[in-house]
Amino acid sequence: MFNLSTKSDYGFIVMLELAQKYQRGLVSLSDIARRRKLSSGYLVQIIQPLVKAKLIVSKEGKGGGYQLARNPKQISALAIIEALEGKTALVKCLKHGGKVCPGFGQCEARRIWEVMSGEVRGMLKKKTLAALIKEVILKYA
Repeated sequence: MFNLSTKSDYGFIVMLELAQKYQRGLVSLSDIARRRKLSSGYLVQIIQPLVKAKLIVSKEGKGGGYQLARNPKQISALAIIEALEGKTALVKCLKHGGKVCPGFGQCEARRIWEVMSGEVRGMLKKKTLAALIKEVILKYA
């Protein structure tokens, strides 16, 4: 089901913070947690899949922190969501390849959900961090 968890919500907060500080050096996770009043322990769990997906790079030790692995114009909302949530789909049967529904092969509704899921995924793939900052964050600041 396309139901985003708190991981994605907090993941976007972290990614937007890093995007706004792109090419200005490393950002401490504890600073983000303090500014946003979030649990730093939970943010550590969220950061790990983003690093594994090569969306973020980290430097450990004194003066360490995190930064985006590439330009915010090259990181899509879909990449962030899939790094944190796995494969996305509007309904469970599509996410699990029909394994949760005995009528998957003959289902007319499935075809509708496939089209709609494709459109949502396409929109999320087009929306980059840079675009989200420009269209949403700066617009309502």
